[in-house]
Amino acid sequence: MDLQELNQLLKENGIPEAWYSINDGLKPGACILYKNDPVWEFFYLDERGNRVDYKTFADEAEAYRHLWEKMRYQLKVAALLPWVK
Repeated sequence: MDLQELNQLLKENGIPEAWYSINDGLKPGACILYKNDPVWEFFYLDERGNRVDYKTFADEAEAYRHLWEKMRYQLKVAALLPWVK
């Protein structure tokens, strides 16, 4: 998966931009994905600034797939718990 494909999936599925950040700084309460040469770093930044569920990826496509899977999960949670949105 490349960035264009990921952005298309996010848009088509109505994923709020508040749920994630891709090389766009830190957002509390969001999944963060950024390139920190030579790896891609993924984590959830909680409201207290803690990095939770930290993972690194050597492959850009794998990092994008991981973020997409997290967003798909969030969609399922939001469908079950409408106040999560």
